Amino acid sequence: MDLPVEGHLPAVLALPTGDSPRPLLVVAHGAGDKPEWQCEWWSVALAGRALVLCLRGSAMYPRKPDTGFYFRDHYALGRELTAALRALERAHGTRIAAGAPVFAGFSQGAIMGALVAQERAPLFSRLMLIEGGYDEWNVAGAKKLGRGARVLFACGQSYCASHARTAMQWLSRAGVEARLEHAPRAGHTYAGEVGERVREALPWLVDGDVRWGAPLTSSRR
Repeated sequence: MDLPVEGHLPAVLALPTGDSPRPLLVVAHGAGDKPEWQCEWWSVALAGRALVLCLRGSAMYPRKPDTGFYFRDHYALGRELTAALRALERAHGTRIAAGAPVFAGFSQGAIMGALVAQERAPLFSRLMLIEGGYDEWNVAGAKKLGRGARVLFACGQSYCASHARTAMQWLSRAGVEARLEHAPRAGHTYAGEVGERVREALPWLVDGDVRWGAPLTSSRR
């Protein structure tokens, strides 16, 4: 469903059935993409375990908004995130379990999301950065997440995997656990094998967070 967001284009919300509070996943798409696909993919992957809030950003071509959306910079993403969380709290606050949301970003959404996570720490303590978000880290930035935080990198290209391994060194020095899932030659996507590896790594990412209940799926090691 669309979620009106003051001062921004509507976000998309995947709301599980039932009335019990669930954890929240916030999703930021890549440049030229749309939030509808992201919410559909994640709602299936999570099988109703969480609310999924997918940010829209700005239209790449305002006269033809169906051509896709993007985030102007991470400051714009941060402002939209704040407004969307406020709108979600007003509309469905009783459905959100207390605690930090999980963040998932793809490509530009991962790049901008990594910066927002550092600037707005400790808003997110669990991050999924898919095909992006690896060059935005140093030890000082990683320390802002706090010990006990976890970052999952998922890559379908060798360049991404190589740079993610470097980022993992900075995160490790800061006491942040990090993991890489690499699907060689899968490409710049998280359909196919990249998405499968993300789903298999979800139990690791949310381990210790009782809001997520039983394991989501088997974990690849």
